Amino acid sequence: MTSGGTTALTPALSPRRGRTIRSLRQSSTPGAGPQVTESAERVDPENRLLWHFNRQRLDFESARDSLLAVSGELDANTGGKPVELFKKPFALRRTVYGFIDRQFLPGVFRVFDFANPDMHSPQRLDTTVPQQALFFMNSPFVVERARALAGRADAVRNPARRVQALYRLVLQRPATPRQVELAKRFIAAADSLPSPEPPKPVVPPWRYGFGEYDEEAQRVKSFETLPQFTGEAWQGGADWPDAKLGWVQLTAQGGHAGNDLQHAAIRRWVAPLDAIISISGTLEHEHKEGDGIRGRIVSGRTGQLGSWRLHNDKAETKVESLEVNSGDTIDFVVDFNANLNSDDFKWSPVIKSKDQPAGASSSEYAAEWDARKDFSGPPEQPPRPLSPWEKYAQVLLLSNEFMFVD
Repeated sequence: MTSGGTTALTPALSPRRGRTIRSLRQSSTPGAGPQVTESAERVDPENRLLWHFNRQRLDFESARDSLLAVSGELDANTGGKPVELFKKPFALRRTVYGFIDRQFLPGVFRVFDFANPDMHSPQRLDTTVPQQALFFMNSPFVVERARALAGRADAVRNPARRVQALYRLVLQRPATPRQVELAKRFIAAADSLPSPEPPKPVVPPWRYGFGEYDEEAQRVKSFETLPQFTGEAWQGGADWPDAKLGWVQLTAQGGHAGNDLQHAAIRRWVAPLDAIISISGTLEHEHKEGDGIRGRIVSGRTGQLGSWRLHNDKAETKVESLEVNSGDTIDFVVDFNANLNSDDFKWSPVIKSKDQPAGASSSEYAAEWDARKDFSGPPEQPPRPLSPWEKYAQVLLLSNEFMFVD
């Protein structure tokens, strides 16, 4: 018997042969899930004979791919190199092509029960924890998918038809009249809310640039931010050395001095609050060639705190105690000494606050600033708040109907 609708495969048990055969069933209600009959439920309530498909939650890989699919962004190309899944700009490839670092497995994988890549795992355990819901509510990846999904229905100006378009994209079925009404009320309520205050821009404590040290004044004479971030280094341009700024470069581990004294490499720390700090680190030059490098720690308020000349050598660069006020600068300056030859260096200073200042909240207070761990590119712009329709698109992406399959 056939009628209009969607086709599904239903396993049935053959009593003679004792094996599973598959027969086609026609469902006249798309998206309605398995049809549970009273007789079948009475005979096999635990579904041991597999007369219907058990409801299952999508695993993380399937859920991520589904988000990209309904937003119209999924890159379905096959083959190629693995990609980073959780770094901006987010990769749009299927999750199976995600890069897995066995030693530093991203926490998102662990939240969603990803198997330990160092061990044989015949079965993946399923957990339900708050962090899973928080990921879908707050993750920038999910927020971007909600924006893209809402954009697919932007051309539909009628609210009811727009809701229907989103339902068909996300849930593959039309919305009921009740769901349309609830959606319109949600949009109206979101529209009536006052606009949120724009988030404050993130101001990182570390800056990466170049400049000149004034020997007489014992201060940094000039500081300019390096214009190019490659993902691993700050430098003068896309090519290194740069045609204009030369060899000057800063990385998480150290960097390279510039071509002259006006282009010394400067890693600048800006004090985010009043504190008593200590500074530690090792400045290292690893070449017999050339005449070495010269490193300095310079306070914008009190002047030079230490100076070291190194040629194929290393030195501990310590400042035991220093009082800083919010906005004070500490510069870690490295120049080429006198000749441009093999002037790369290693220097990842660590600044620690000795005591939490009075009146500083725990959210504002950081006990340590590590140049290597904190190394980053340009600060991200604060995210734009979701529009009412983008919020509604995210609501659909959070629904059980989307996250579970019958």
